[in-house]
Amino acid sequence: MRTAALLAGTCVPAAAAGALAADPVEARLGRPPQLAGLLSAAGVLLWAVDRRAERRPGRAEVRGRDAGLAALAQVVALVPGVSRSGATLTALRAAGVDRAAAERFTLRMSLPITAGAAALTLARADRATLQALSPALAVGAGCAALAGAAAARRQARQPGRSAAGPALYRLGLAAAVLWRLTRSRKDPL
Repeated sequence: MRTAALLAGTCVPAAAAGALAADPVEARLGRPPQLAGLLSAAGVLLWAVDRRAERRPGRAEVRGRDAGLAALAQVVALVPGVSRSGATLTALRAAGVDRAAAERFTLRMSLPITAGAAALTLARADRATLQALSPALAVGAGCAALAGAAAARRQARQPGRSAAGPALYRLGLAAAVLWRLTRSRKDPL
């Protein structure tokens, strides 16, 4: 019951911020140079915090303060290039939560906020756009559900894996964005 209350509380700040500020934040910070910088910064921060947290024993439970930090991290994740799960994992690991508990809580946090963001996007879309995109939306929702199930299964089988993989992924993606940006400046097509 306590975990459910903490999870519910983590959704409110991100839902409010997303409803009020997602479009302006994306418009200001969603250009390729900023995106590459934010991807890089988020990857390095995730890796550094996780490495530092490895040096001391972590708590297996998420406390109210930890959940509050994770909620703020979800708000920060409105910025393009900042992963919601990466931001919340970073916040929880920095707060002293062990890796396995941080992963579990992050995964559980993702369900309501992701569903809410999808519902808001669908509510804002016009009918013609929804009809045109409905096959792609159905495929995307199915893929997201499969990816979520796979992540939950991996987390159950191998809890507490290093954050080096996700951090390197973000750095690689940042490099790809920069490479594409430099190519598009050289090649006007």
